Amino acid sequence: MAAPANSRIVFDLQTAGEGTATGGGNNGSARIGRFANARGGVSFDTPSFVAQTSRGAVPHLSGDNLRDHTDVKVAYVALEDFIEKPHGNVPVCNHPSTLRDFISHPSNSLLMLAPRRSPPVTTAASNTDASLAILTSVGFRALKVDDYFNAVLKLRPDIAISPSDLPHQTPGKNRGPKMVFRTELWLGELINRNASNISIFAPVLPLDIERQSYYLGYLKEHISSLSGLALYDARLAVDLPSDLEGLPRLSLDQAQTPHQVLRQVSWGVDMLDLAFLTQMTDAGISLTFQFPGEASGKKEALGVDLWKKEYGTSIEPLAAVCKCYTCRKHHRAYVQHLLTAKEMTAWVLLQIHNAKIISNFFTAVRESIARCTFEEDCKIFAETYAEEFPEKTGHGPRYHFPSVGPRGALLI
Repeated sequence: MAAPANSRIVFDLQTAGEGTATGGGNNGSARIGRFANARGGVSFDTPSFVAQTSRGAVPHLSGDNLRDHTDVKVAYVALEDFIEKPHGNVPVCNHPSTLRDFISHPSNSLLMLAPRRSPPVTTAASNTDASLAILTSVGFRALKVDDYFNAVLKLRPDIAISPSDLPHQTPGKNRGPKMVFRTELWLGELINRNASNISIFAPVLPLDIERQSYYLGYLKEHISSLSGLALYDARLAVDLPSDLEGLPRLSLDQAQTPHQVLRQVSWGVDMLDLAFLTQMTDAGISLTFQFPGEASGKKEALGVDLWKKEYGTSIEPLAAVCKCYTCRKHHRAYVQHLLTAKEMTAWVLLQIHNAKIISNFFTAVRESIARCTFEEDCKIFAETYAEEFPEKTGHGPRYHFPSVGPRGALLI
């Protein structure tokens, strides 16, 4: 089932296989599809992942390294990253070009623009009917929703995520209806202004399906104007209306481990925003897991902490089965030397490697779904690997100043 013909994004849902989720129809099953930008020629298979950015750049990677040494196909960009001190001063919007040109992003991957980072840092103020509370490099500010709409039209990203009214705490009885009202209001305004036919992803709020049923009905009525859904609670993929099944589902509900990634895929999520890619790189941890793995009785680690002295003389690649640039050209001892010397190249090589491990992981997941062995393979993976990543023992890059999101996730 493909997305509407007038959309720049085309999504072909090829099959809905088996999964571990419960629910009616195919919504509760892992599925594979083909995601393509009709005008730009970028295409890739799903399930897949979205890379986070800091001020438009995937951390540690220059544009040529991102293009030549990774399989990243979608990058998530937050407008709040570009807002500076004077009210309303958004340099990226004053630049006489598109977002891609402003941040010099390679042409072989898509740009996804959103108002806030994922997950968003808790702010001192709350949202209003006309603005979102944001955190910028110079403190807390309010981003007018109207300014975000203008930025979308000016910057012309490949995908624009419509604003959502997300409170910092679990919404109460009165807050839920307000969330639904504002989110629908803002989505309708973005649709009305979208004369350039930019692909729009509609938010699905972290509320019970019943509490946002009228909003979901609104999405069904305007499905021809939508290119996808952005889920802030991935579990809702199981219960989405069947009318919305043909839209790709992006999860902004952060999966903190590969085990959680597999759980979200089993619910029917197509793309996942993965913060742990950069978190592990910053920690000096080289990812080593593969899907489904081989259960041997003793659980293996999901990664290797290269700060440990035992790797100072190891001439093994970062992962035995990896064929990335880092593993082909360098070994663990060299990367550890760079880490201890605080050389930025250490994190560049780690990010290239970790991105490749995750790409290979999703490739194997898609093959498993196609074979109809996904549920069995997930059990093998759970028996093979530890539930959590190794503990961080070293220091991050000298230029790294993390913020803490509402779930404790580090934001670059």
